[in-house]
Amino acid sequence: MLAVMLIDDLGPMETTSLADQAYRRLREAIRDGALRPGEKITERDLAARLGVSPTPVREALRQLVHERVVERVGPRGLRIAPYSSAARSEIVEAEVRLSALMARLAARNASAEQLTSLASLLTQADRIMFSIEKATAEQGSEAVITDELTAIFRKMRLFHQEVEACAKNPVLTGLLNQARAFSYEERLDRTIEIVPAQAEAFHTRYQEHHELLDALLARDEDRAEEVATRHHRSALVQLSSC
Repeated sequence: MLAVMLIDDLGPMETTSLADQAYRRLREAIRDGALRPGEKITERDLAARLGVSPTPVREALRQLVHERVVERVGPRGLRIAPYSSAARSEIVEAEVRLSALMARLAARNASAEQLTSLASLLTQADRIMFSIEKATAEQGSEAVITDELTAIFRKMRLFHQEVEACAKNPVLTGLLNQARAFSYEERLDRTIEIVPAQAEAFHTRYQEHHELLDALLARDEDRAEEVATRHHRSALVQLSSC
């Protein structure tokens, strides 16, 4: 495996998938302030700073532009999107409202097979949560390991994706994906960072998945929307505070 050394301040890279590595490093640099809102960037400069060819950086930037984290300011010009804290809060609110609407529609439109699949996912996730809570009770919150948190995070991501599929509205699904306040990688990284110190809040948010499933099974649209609003708002506010 070829080790790639960093030239500047964005952090080292290792070559598995260079495009994915470049995307992740650029996302981290934007999050940590190494790349500042409004800062002009170029493929060539970023490639030099990461010690890779422009091709993987170009692919990473294409994804970041799609997510509106980076924006084009000319035929070749790029800059980090100049989001203010107020703008980020508004994006969070948009994601919360769209997620809540998807939950309402899921209660209305989900098939019996889809609801069975959601129940199965939660059963699988419960086993992982039991392991996490047992380790926490016996050894303290520092015992929660990254692999277990990653596993539960992935199950919950699948759960929410299936809820969105239950809504059966691809246009709203597309809008929600564009309105995400954080990428998948950011959500995972921040979750791993905050859970050991906030285990009780993490447990509460996990139990809300069962509340949401109960509302879907009962075809209770108002309850599904209320639970989803509370769940997504608390999660996104906590992620924003990192």
